[in-house]
Parts: sequence; C-alpha cells; structure tokens
Amino acid sequence: MTDVLISFVSLTGSPGLSTAALALTWCWPRHAVVAECDPTGGRALAVFDPDGRHGRPGVFELMLQARTTPIHRAMAGQLLVLPDGTGRHHLLPGATSPLEADSLDWRRLTSLFLELGTVDVLADCGRLRSRSAPAPVVAASDLVVVVVRNCRGSLQALVKAVDLIRAETGVVGDGLCVLVIEPDPRAHQRFPRGEIAKQFAGAEMPVIGGLSWDPASAAQFSELHRPGRRFATSALLGDAHRVAGEIGRRALERTSRLRRPLVEVRHGR
Repeated sequence: MTDVLISFVSLTGSPGLSTAALALTWCWPRHAVVAECDPTGGRALAVFDPDGRHGRPGVFELMLQARTTPIHRAMAGQLLVLPDGTGRHHLLPGATSPLEADSLDWRRLTSLFLELGTVDVLADCGRLRSRSAPAPVVAASDLVVVVVRNCRGSLQALVKAVDLIRAETGVVGDGLCVLVIEPDPRAHQRFPRGEIAKQFAGAEMPVIGGLSWDPASAAQFSELHRPGRRFATSALLGDAHRVAGEIGRRALERTSRLRRPLVEVRHGR
C-alpha cells in the first residue's frame, strides 16, 4: 500500500480547516494520521481527551523521542486513536502554543512523516504565510488542499492569490486542489459548486468537493466529542466520506506517477 502526505491549508480567516481535516481522517479509507501542524497550536486533544487521561502527546514530544527511538515506536507513543470504531485513524496533537511551534524542526518532522511507510498523513498546516508556517511539510506533500469558505470575499481572495499560493507551496501541476466549506446560509450568500469550479479551472486547481453546513456535527470535531445517534449519518460525515475518497484517489495517482521514475532509476531500468 502506498503512503501519501496531504497538506490542508487556508488563505485567510477560519474556514473550518481543522474540522475538515479531522472529519476527512475520520472517514479515510486507509490507515491514517491527522497531524496538527498549525503553528498557532493544536486544539483537537482537548476535543477528544478533555480530562487529560492521555497526558500531553504531540509533535514536540515525537521529535524528542525520535532522536533515540525508531520512528514507528516513537510515533505510537504520541498518537491518540480517534473513536470512530475502526482503530485505523489517529490524531497526532500539535504544539501547545506558538512559542513551542517556533522550536519545531519542520524539515525533521516532514522526514518522520515520509518514513511511516503504509500510513497516510493528513497534515493540518493552518494559514499560508503565517509565522513559523510548516513550509517543508507543505512542499513535500503529494497533494495540497486549499480550504475556502463558500462566500464572495473568501472566493475572490483565493482567485486573486492563485499565483501566490503556488509560489508559497512550491507545488506544480495538478498538486493543488480546492475544498469548499459551506457557511451559515443565514449570514452568507453561497454560490453553486459548478460556478466555483469554473473560477478555478483555468488555474488548474480543481474543486474536489465540499462539506455541508452542519454545525452540530462540526462541533464534535471542534468543541467536545460527545456524538448523538444521528452523528454517524450526518450530512458532514456523508460529505466527508465522498471527499476523502476523491482526495485519496488523486493523491495516490499523483504519488504513483511522480515516484515511478525514481523506482525505475533505482532498479537500473
């Protein structure tokens, strides 16, 4: 099984990037880790372990342990199993503060992700161009997903920043795609998905899907995880299943295509 590294980034504001990354990992078709690489700090540990029973695992502790411990063993000690019932999806909590994030060696962390083998890593990298941004993680990704809110201001900002995004991420070709987050319909004018796709078609940034406005389900990933009976069949998870499959397919296809020449050279073909 081929492993992939996928980064999720946003341009401005808070479009729901962290919630999207967690929901997609929850529905991911393979073994996966959602890694909180947002330099402003991680929040998901408090969502899934509010009582602190698992201590303080995270990216900082992982890098410390990886100095003297094999990567898989070091990683295992820093992961929290997401309670989705599969046992295949995990959380790697982020830094506790921007100050701790400043001390992280993102290049080393990227290398650790790439050494995991048969585990896909979905990295929540926060806003582009933010202080202490995890640029090496984004640059090494097989696919970069730009998360945008479906409202006029966010979409216009993204259209104007396509060249900036490519320059900041270093991603060429089909390595960029767009994930649309539906906002509160009472507060924002929303646009048809097809119309949004046309806006980015010329920039080779396909819209790979969207996540519905579903505040009750989103709160299970952003506030406190205490799901009710309807959570499993919620609109958010239904969308997340479809989008996760599409993102995974694109990432695997691109990874296989880009890595194949390296394999052939290595074997002297």
